[in-house]
Amino acid sequence: MKLRNDKIIVFGGGSGIGKAIAKRFCDTGAKVLITGRNEEKLKNAAGEINSESLYYKAFDITNIKEHIILFHETAEILGGLNGFVNAAALGTSQCTDRGYEPWDITPEEWDTLTDINFKAAFFLMRNEVDYMLSKKIRGNILNIASNAACMDIIGSYGASKQAVIKWTRALGKRYGHNGIIINGIAPGATFTPMISNYAKDINQKYERHAIERFIRPDEIAELAFYLMSDYGEIVCGHTVVADGGDNAATL
Repeated sequence: MKLRNDKIIVFGGGSGIGKAIAKRFCDTGAKVLITGRNEEKLKNAAGEINSESLYYKAFDITNIKEHIILFHETAEILGGLNGFVNAAALGTSQCTDRGYEPWDITPEEWDTLTDINFKAAFFLMRNEVDYMLSKKIRGNILNIASNAACMDIIGSYGASKQAVIKWTRALGKRYGHNGIIINGIAPGATFTPMISNYAKDINQKYERHAIERFIRPDEIAELAFYLMSDYGEIVCGHTVVADGGDNAATL
């Protein structure tokens, strides 16, 4: 098994799942550029991954008009661009520093979260498709959603991730005919900074999961490798729920 494409940009690659995916792909010999809003975080991630095939560039995905410019710049750096991993997102607790209940978020905070998780996520995916169509690239797009989309949705985070899953399905069915394979992963509670308010140790018991532990970022990265591999194209337009049997999920 090998990656179907090997010149990949990872949005949200400075930490957590995005960083783990970037490392996994670099380990296979792929050329990878990681992006995020915090350049210092990207620099630290690049030092940890320690690969000559890894590059980084600060970028905010809400700068929608700059997406295509970034794609062209990345293609120059990597010698081409044929794979996209969309892992950039903002968690509700990161946005509000309070919690997930709908009464805990202000209209201003709602806009901040949905600008990234909903609006930018849509236009990023659409612009990636346009870029590959314009260059006749048989590429890959992998969206990182969340199993929050499989729960009772009472706020903006789960709703935005449900939208990502629906877009993955619709665009995957439409553009698979063009050789563009679009899939997603909906992780459960994965041991990343996004859940650091309640996940303090990787060995901490987590009974909400049937496997009674947190998911490791490298486990999601391994699934990402499969979905973007030459074998993985038989999964087209789908989102794999990888949540360890989360008893809060209803789907």
